[in-house]
Amino acid sequence: MSSNTKKVFNVDGMTCQSCVKNIERNVGKMDGVKTVVVSLNDKKASVEFDSDKTTEQAVIEKITSLGFQAK
Repeated sequence: MSSNTKKVFNVDGMTCQSCVKNIERNVGKMDGVKTVVVSLNDKKASVEFDSDKTTEQAVIEKITSLGFQAK
């Protein structure tokens, strides 16, 4: 049975809609990620994922690898 987890991450370093799309596209490709909604104005990324397939830390590392700071 999968266990869905929804987390909101604070994301610093986004400057435009292209940054938003970059994060949504790349985090969305991660195994177990169901939905990704990024808000440039709020500087937040809301990610719903299957915690059996990925972790909160893995999402943070993916966002960081794209050149942003996430926590």
